[in-house]
Amino acid sequence: MLKKFLTCFSLLLILICAETAQAKSVELTEITAFDLDNETVRIEISYKGGQLYVDDVSTELRDRLLYINIENTSAGRISRISGTQIQPDAKDLIEKIIANETKINHTRVQIHLRSAIDDGVKVYLEPANRSEKKDARIVIDVKKIFIQENVWTQEIYDVGGKIIVLDPGHGGSDTGAVGPTGVTEKAVSLAVSLKAQRLLTDSGYQVVMTRTTDIDVAAPGVPDSTELQARVDKAPSNAALFISVHCNAFNASANGMETFHAPTAVKGARLARLLNEELARLGGLNNRGVKAARFYVMTHSQCPASLIELGFITNPREEKLLASNDYQQKLAQAITNAVNRYFNQGGSD
Repeated sequence: MLKKFLTCFSLLLILICAETAQAKSVELTEITAFDLDNETVRIEISYKGGQLYVDDVSTELRDRLLYINIENTSAGRISRISGTQIQPDAKDLIEKIIANETKINHTRVQIHLRSAIDDGVKVYLEPANRSEKKDARIVIDVKKIFIQENVWTQEIYDVGGKIIVLDPGHGGSDTGAVGPTGVTEKAVSLAVSLKAQRLLTDSGYQVVMTRTTDIDVAAPGVPDSTELQARVDKAPSNAALFISVHCNAFNASANGMETFHAPTAVKGARLARLLNEELARLGGLNNRGVKAARFYVMTHSQCPASLIELGFITNPREEKLLASNDYQQKLAQAITNAVNRYFNQGGSD
C-alpha cells in the first residue's frame, strides 16, 4: 500500500512540476520588423500562452548586433524562418533576425543590423488586441540614428585645397536607367553629387562638377565617346581624384552597390576600395564588391579615378531608397568619408 502511495505521489509531483514549467513558459509566435516612421524601426515579438513582464526582457547592443534576451519563454515558431517577417521598408537597417531557445525557458533573438546605431533602444509590452487580431507583443523601437564612423573634417586634417572632380552620370537628353516608378539615374546621380559637393567643400576641398544641372556636358545627340571625353576634360590638370556617380540597372531582383577602377590602376583601385567600404558602411546595401573595368572616364582620366554604382534603380526597394533625400545624404557622406581616408591614410603620394 505504501509503495503504491509513493508511486502515485511521485507521479503527481512530476505532473505538477511539468504543469508549473509549462505555465511559466510563454510561446513566442512571430517577429515583425517595419518602419514606424522616418526615424524609427519597430520590432514586434508576438507571444501567447502566459504573462510576461518588462523585467523579463533585456537588450544588448554590440556594434551591428542587437540581442533581445527574453526570460520565461520558448522560441516556438519564431525559431523558423516562417516566423520572422522583415518588411521591405525596414531592410535598409535590418539584415536578418535569428531566434533560438538558448536554455530552458530563455529565448535569445539576434537582430543583425546593416549599420551601427546608438544605444537608444526602447522596450515595452503591448496587450493583445482582438479588434486588430494581434497577440500580446514585446515592442522594441530602434532609432535610425546611424553612427557615422570615420567621418573626417578639415578641423582634424589639412586637405590642402585638393581638387576633387565629381561626375554625375548621364543628364540632359540621356536619362540613364529608369526605375519602376519613373525615378531616373540622371536625377539620383546629380542629387547625390551635389550633396557630396557641399560636404567636400565644407571639409576644405575644391570641387569641380562635370555638371550641376540636368544638361548634356558636350551636346545632345553626340557620340558617347564625345560626351564622356567632355566630362574628362572638365578635370583640371592638377585634379587629385575623379569620381563618377551612377545607378545600376538590370531587373527587379538584382540588388546592391559596387565600385570600379581601371585595370592596373593602383591608386584608382585604392580609391574604389575606400569608396566601397564607406558605401557598405553608411549605405547599407548588399556589397557586390570592387571590380576592374575599362569605363571611358576611368581609363582616360589623368588622376586616380573610380566609378560607383550606388544601387539598382530597377529594384523597387532600392529605387525608393535612391530617391530618398535622407539616403542620398548618407551616400554623399560615404563619398566624403572615402575621399578623406584616401588623403589621410597615406594615399596622397
